[in-house]
Amino acid sequence: MMHRLRMRLPPCAVCAAEAPRRRGVASMASMVVDGQRSLEQVESELRQKLLISQDLDLWAAGRQGIAIALRAAASPAQAFVMRGATAEEVEMEGLMSRGEGGSGTRIEKNETRRFAFHLKFQKDMPLSMREPKKIFQVGQRSNAKFLPLAKAIATELRWLPSGDSLAAENLLLGKAKNTWTRTFALANAVAQAYEWQLNPTQQCVRPFYCVAQLRKVEDLQPPEGGWTTVPLALRLVLLPEGEPPPRPDGSPGEKTCSDW
Repeated sequence: MMHRLRMRLPPCAVCAAEAPRRRGVASMASMVVDGQRSLEQVESELRQKLLISQDLDLWAAGRQGIAIALRAAASPAQAFVMRGATAEEVEMEGLMSRGEGGSGTRIEKNETRRFAFHLKFQKDMPLSMREPKKIFQVGQRSNAKFLPLAKAIATELRWLPSGDSLAAENLLLGKAKNTWTRTFALANAVAQAYEWQLNPTQQCVRPFYCVAQLRKVEDLQPPEGGWTTVPLALRLVLLPEGEPPPRPDGSPGEKTCSDW
């Protein structure tokens, strides 16, 4: 029966049909993304599953995988939370990290560096269309030093008035390898800020969720001969939940967390 199903369904549907047997989860509540999948495939699968599922778990591996996943997430404009995925979770989902040569290499269980991410989509999260109060830009050198960006995000979110948002974005311009690196840094910073608020010992972070957007960048100096297409930026709009906490000293302005 599975053989007949494989012949009739597209590859993504075959994976979904086999997913419950492999992972023990509902096929329409989970999907995996790595660098071997195309953006068009991921966008199509994500749209279909969000139409029929209340919640969706998306697992993305590697720089190219998370870049594809976040660009696809900008298409349905659905809210999600994002954290880093553990090596055990990656192994369970069968995700592969992409090497520089393009070949897949299974992530070792003792690997401490973050390679994968877990995006949790939930339809009950409200969307905000307000212009962000502040926008962080991801630089080319941010990949190895994403913690300053994560701390800045956490600090800004903590004191942001209810209903407001901030954003972090990466310019999708230049070589593909460089855009993947910057997007990976963006994902690392946002995931780290989210993980801090999951840690009961951290009292400095306010819960938040994300909305991915693609923004046309029309204020850049064009190269000689002009742009062939208008450059895009991948933006993550970050929306804090609830009211901001009272400031310890009652003074205005930013206040950072001393235990970071």
